[in-house]
Amino acid sequence: MERARTVVTIIVGVLLVAGCEDPPVSETIAGAIPQRIVSLAPSLTETLFALGAGGRVVGVTRYCAYPSAARDLPKIGGHLDPNFEAIVSLEPDLVVAIPSSHENRRRLESLGVAVLEVDQHDVDAVLDSVSTVAEACGVRERGAALRKAIEDRLADVAATVAGAPRVRTLVVVGHQIGGGTVRSVWAAGPDTFYDGVLRIAGGVNVVDGGVARYPEVSREGLTALDPEVVLDLVAGVEERHLDLDEVRSGWRRLSELRAVREHRVIVLEGDQMVVPGPRLPEMVEAVARALHPELACDFHQLSSRGRRGAVPSGVFDLRGAESYLTVRRAPRSEKTPLGAVHRRPQQNAGENRGLEWDAE
Repeated sequence: MERARTVVTIIVGVLLVAGCEDPPVSETIAGAIPQRIVSLAPSLTETLFALGAGGRVVGVTRYCAYPSAARDLPKIGGHLDPNFEAIVSLEPDLVVAIPSSHENRRRLESLGVAVLEVDQHDVDAVLDSVSTVAEACGVRERGAALRKAIEDRLADVAATVAGAPRVRTLVVVGHQIGGGTVRSVWAAGPDTFYDGVLRIAGGVNVVDGGVARYPEVSREGLTALDPEVVLDLVAGVEERHLDLDEVRSGWRRLSELRAVREHRVIVLEGDQMVVPGPRLPEMVEAVARALHPELACDFHQLSSRGRRGAVPSGVFDLRGAESYLTVRRAPRSEKTPLGAVHRRPQQNAGENRGLEWDAE
């Protein structure tokens, strides 16, 4: 008998951010503006670069792959398993992290490293995190401009879907496949980052209150929920040797689901689908397009007429084009004991990598 295969389709940082029960308030780091920064989350790495502070980043996690400049920086492990020796060797004057491991924070502070914890557990928190990081880096005006650009794009999507019916949706962040069939899934529940994304994109979460943030749902539970649309989020396909055909085939056998019968199980692939950072509008737009194919012309017009909100000079454009501030890069230390992680080039930000398939 084929062994059940568990496929977790979301990077660890996002689950940590979304799963914090009561994240502490972000601290204000007093003193001089930091010039050597270590990031302990992909979302925070993207935020730093989006604010034009990428030249000050001297270390990132093994999961940080965007923008491309982040891939070449020294790696300091992951959020849950940081290499403290590697971090200290980089001589940072600030470490930015998501609030999930208080022990790691205490350890870093005991080593004399300043830590800024930044909450990104929902859409509002992601917007607030832009302002928080900008303030800590001494680029408050850039933070205000970037936040407004993100808010404007989200408002454009919300306005586009305002008159459309709300679509009952299941957001899948991981699943267990055995015998060629999806046996159970981990779904985004209420009070999560994805719940907020659905609301903006014209959907409604079929997983209601009274459950865990990311509950495991059995095949029987899926039948009871019976969503109109299933969004299966997949990131790091090549890095983790995932087979999308296997994923799609696993869903085809669940013909008792309305979404399967009506060919509305949609795989959305790409790291931008699982990182709650400045590329949030790309995620929301991809979800809205998947939920409302009848509005394809409206979304095309939205793209054609350009985005509202000017992106400040020196900040990488949210649509993918990158430009960098003339900031003196802090000297790099030698590579960390963990070495470098090679990753494939990212897709263009404007591409929709959603995949649809026909049920048998």
